[in-house]
Amino acid sequence: MSYGFNSPDNTIGWIGNGGVMIERLDSSDQPVSGALFVGQASSASLALSSDKVEMLDLVYGTLGVAQSKVIKNTADLDITLKSFNPDVLALVLYGDVHKDVAVPGATASITAFKESNVIVPGIISLLTSVTIKGDAEPLIEGQDYVISNGSLYFPKTSAIQDGDVVDVVYEKAAVRRIEGFTNSGVNVRITFDGKNIAADDAPVKVVYHKVSLSPAAQRQLLSSDYADQQIKGTLLVSKAVTGAGLSKLFVEAHVTAA
Repeated sequence: MSYGFNSPDNTIGWIGNGGVMIERLDSSDQPVSGALFVGQASSASLALSSDKVEMLDLVYGTLGVAQSKVIKNTADLDITLKSFNPDVLALVLYGDVHKDVAVPGATASITAFKESNVIVPGIISLLTSVTIKGDAEPLIEGQDYVISNGSLYFPKTSAIQDGDVVDVVYEKAAVRRIEGFTNSGVNVRITFDGKNIAADDAPVKVVYHKVSLSPAAQRQLLSSDYADQQIKGTLLVSKAVTGAGLSKLFVEAHVTAA
């Protein structure tokens, strides 16, 4: 007779859905801002590893290990974003976000050349005039120059001569400007607030207390599909977590049935 295996199946599958939020930390590992939702993300994973030292058995000739000791635990976080919020991008670009208001009547004096572009500061929301310095009559759009968001193109038919200085009057658009690598390092707290849809939508909350972010390995500008942006970092020991039995690295909370 064969009974097979008849213990109850206690499997809990995992299909995680939810939101990832980030908070900058101060030198005491306390949040200094509200939690910023990163938007759509296609994956978030934590890679765990340990370094061990080992003592070989040199007494009994077993060629085995007599003792081993873990000397370091490492946890590396990897999140793949589908959202390109400037406030989130600034974190992995080691930068800061500056909010620039619209500037009507902005001016720029730039040396121009035929069949090439000149770059104006900021982004053009409305162009008022383009004039060769010293001339009274403005140049004609479409004939003497062509407008782009942040530049002007001077075709072969333009009235300018190579090396002419042109005065550009325009309205500069309001922008959120990222100044990259203005910070030497960024520490954040990352929280996952979600659910396990493979377990009847049971709520799950995961907190990584202190993550030292790595700078972005790449910043994709051109793509034919929705682009990805990686957030990578290493969990550090948090000074803000105290108390017996509490992890200074991370904590997971899973709602269970009564």
